Amino acid sequence: MTKSQFISNLTETANDPQTIRGIFNWCDRWCERCKQTDHCMLYKTSAQLSSDTPEQFFKTLTMIFEATMDMLKEYFEKNEIDFESSKDSIFEDEYKKKKSLIRKDECVVLAKKYGKQVKHWLESLEKRDALAMEIRMQDEMLSDCMDVILWYQYLLEAKMQRAIMAQKDEEEEMIDPYDSLGNAKLLLVSIERNIGAWGYVYQLFKDDEDEILDILVCLQKLDRKVEQAFPQARAFIRPGLDVPETL
Repeated sequence: MTKSQFISNLTETANDPQTIRGIFNWCDRWCERCKQTDHCMLYKTSAQLSSDTPEQFFKTLTMIFEATMDMLKEYFEKNEIDFESSKDSIFEDEYKKKKSLIRKDECVVLAKKYGKQVKHWLESLEKRDALAMEIRMQDEMLSDCMDVILWYQYLLEAKMQRAIMAQKDEEEEMIDPYDSLGNAKLLLVSIERNIGAWGYVYQLFKDDEDEILDILVCLQKLDRKVEQAFPQARAFIRPGLDVPETL
């Protein structure tokens, strides 16, 4: 696919009546488990790209980069923004400074702790009895729960950072919270899924009761902290992903 074809397909997909705008902004990127891929511009566009071989993959990345830069330049020219000045290092310095502060946020620390707890438990389990784990994984429900745990192991930290970054940007620009709430809603949904998955794992790994309970406590603390930091998040409706409550 050429750069012009990519941009054309992107525009066509975005204007497709079936496409739900913004559906991919606050999702967990687990496309194979998503029922809304037919409505997602990101999924439909990426499905058309070639990445069967390493050479094709990196060629595709280069093409996407060039297409993105072209679209950015077009946007800047349309809005009379100096493209070169926008690349000033001061913006990068401010971003790095903000990112450093965010990493110290209590919610981010908890999300990072969760990822480490999962890593420690999985490594410990494999060392103790890999064969027993393989036998237990024949339980379809356990296999699905482990898929959930592995998928979100590090995703929670990344999404937590994004939610806080968005919140700080919204506060600085004095605009109503929106992107921060979408990310926070994703976090709440993801945490609930993980608590459910660990609840089932707990029933089958009684020997690891203390460690699993510590993991569940960490998730519950994170859930509470997200609620406190983003009190409007629970009511936020993500396009195509959340169904509004009806009276």
